[in-house]
Amino acid sequence: MKVKLTKRQLIVGAALLALLLIGLLVYRYHGTWELVQHRVFNQDALVAQVRRHRAVDIGLVVPLLICFSIIPGAPVATISVVAGICFGKGLGAVLNIIGITLGNLIAQRFFGRVTAHRTQKSSKLVTAIGNMRHPLLGIIIGYTVPFIPTSLVSLAAVETAVTRRQLAWATLLGSMPTAIIYAWGGDELIKAHFKNAALVIGIVILLVGLLWLIHHDRRRAPVSDEEV
Repeated sequence: MKVKLTKRQLIVGAALLALLLIGLLVYRYHGTWELVQHRVFNQDALVAQVRRHRAVDIGLVVPLLICFSIIPGAPVATISVVAGICFGKGLGAVLNIIGITLGNLIAQRFFGRVTAHRTQKSSKLVTAIGNMRHPLLGIIIGYTVPFIPTSLVSLAAVETAVTRRQLAWATLLGSMPTAIIYAWGGDELIKAHFKNAALVIGIVILLVGLLWLIHHDRRRAPVSDEEV
């Protein structure tokens, strides 16, 4: 028997699972919060305390990244920074890439099933990517630039005339830059390297400039007989 899942059911299910995972993470790190509140620690002890139980925490953070990548408007960046705090810049970046990429691919797969039944007007971003001469570039940029809801990029992705394999590679490439940057930022924060953390914020802001490419890589309109 084939079970049909609506967009609302998928999002609600992802939100409930995300709340459960957040609750488990808060419970597991309650000892760390107590250290921070009472200020009875040095920086090295804090890092060691946070990174004690990596194996179990991976099973919480990766599904949480997947859920946040599916939920429209969910702050994926926050969880990505937490991954950097909990696992360091190297492992944190790998987990961010896996979680965010899988979440985006799941969203695409689902939106691909319901997009034919959509009646509402597309957003400006979805339309802009659809009108690009190189839509794969638009998908990569859309996932790379912070502050853009990944759900909109996923919707634009399934409306472009590209193969599933090309889309998967574009999703992976687009998810990597911010996944690495946020993990790096989280690692610098937990180590109190605030100047480097500020540099990360500056890089994130500069990435917004990539939106220029989306709006300037437009397909040329076909020339009519009257203009020839």
